[in-house]
Amino acid sequence: MKSQLHRPAPQGNAYGNHSIRLAIVGFAIILAAGAAVAQTTPPETTWGGAGSDVADGVATATDGSSYVVGITDSFATDQFGNPAARIFLVKFGPTGLLVWQRIWNGATVRGLGRTGVAIGADGDVYVTGVSVTNGNDAVLLKYNSLGTLLWERTWGGAASDEAKGVAVDADGAAYIVGTATSFGPSSSGLFVVKFDSSGNLVWQKVFDGAEGSAVAVGPDGSVYAAGTTPRDFIGNFDLLALKITAGGTLVWQRTYAAGDVADARGGMTVGADGSAYIAGALQSTKGSIPDIEALIVKLGANGDLLFDKTFGGKNGESASGVAVAPDDGTLYVAGTTTSFGAGNQDAFVLHVQATGKKVLDAVTWGGTGFEEGAGVGVVPGAVSLAATTTTGPPYSLLNLAAKLSAARGTLATPSGSLSDPAGVVADPGAGASTPAGGTLFAGNFEAALVRIAR
Repeated sequence: MKSQLHRPAPQGNAYGNHSIRLAIVGFAIILAAGAAVAQTTPPETTWGGAGSDVADGVATATDGSSYVVGITDSFATDQFGNPAARIFLVKFGPTGLLVWQRIWNGATVRGLGRTGVAIGADGDVYVTGVSVTNGNDAVLLKYNSLGTLLWERTWGGAASDEAKGVAVDADGAAYIVGTATSFGPSSSGLFVVKFDSSGNLVWQKVFDGAEGSAVAVGPDGSVYAAGTTPRDFIGNFDLLALKITAGGTLVWQRTYAAGDVADARGGMTVGADGSAYIAGALQSTKGSIPDIEALIVKLGANGDLLFDKTFGGKNGESASGVAVAPDDGTLYVAGTTTSFGAGNQDAFVLHVQATGKKVLDAVTWGGTGFEEGAGVGVVPGAVSLAATTTTGPPYSLLNLAAKLSAARGTLATPSGSLSDPAGVVADPGAGASTPAGGTLFAGNFEAALVRIAR
């Protein structure tokens, strides 16, 4: 059974007066009566071509470089000459300048799974997504920081197995997570697959009766995965969280129940103390009308519920990315709002205390049309927001008076265990190429990178 959140119709806007300082990427010099007046330009860059270029996530390196990942159909065609979807990876420097761009030449499909990106300790970049081979398999790509594709792997069975997230440990081992329909009694399972730094399969696990959305690695090497599992037979779903050892042994499993549907669409991250932060969306029915709010859940290293919070307005919000600041442990959550901002639908970033008690700062970003938050990365001094926009500049970075509410969900320990599926690993040998993407808005949907100073 597939979990499904209704998407609210975009309408209305409002904004408040909290602040996140703008990063100064450049200056526009305006001459007035012989005097030079310096004004900061918006710290944003769009990327794409004439087709649809939709961002799914971002990872930020210690040097401030940002890697944006997603799906594009601007640079490849199928055998009939129609636009063909490809996984893209674009590197931007610390100031937002384009460094390099790549597309994976293997065929993918929009709407299944989700591309994800993670950076290893050595600076290598791991990308996950979906390959259409073998009835749809998960794919894992490894690039170095210069944009060279080091290796590529697919994993799956005879049915559709769709990846949605990737994480890397200190040794360069990569973990992908998603939903497998090839294995298990229910033909739907949350999978976690581990590859070593050379692309060799280490282990593969499936938790039956669930869908996978997110994965993260803790400071001790523990692996955390999250997704959804059915609560009942009438369309209600709970958030599911697992903790697994680096060797593939299940440590604990938890379900989090609130509203009608709670999911982990916004991914997850782990703090220095081993606590897991999960971001997503919470749907509740109010007077027969579905209401959607962004959801943030924090679980302790032992699986205890430490806090659960929502952020919402009149029309609907959802989270799409979460990151912990490495210097102070505060939390950054990105997502999409139809209640606040400059246009019909904007991206947002919340800066939240590690305890979840207070929003420290918040902004929205967007133009007069439709924008969607895709992910967030953070390093000392800067926050990187990945987004998708349907309009060209100018864009507005607006202060947002955001408040968190208590979700009042409940935690339980479900039955279930990890099984060892017989997934097949292959080297598709598709390779990567350099598209002719540009940083001037070309129309349709374009990926965007927005840099915000901390």
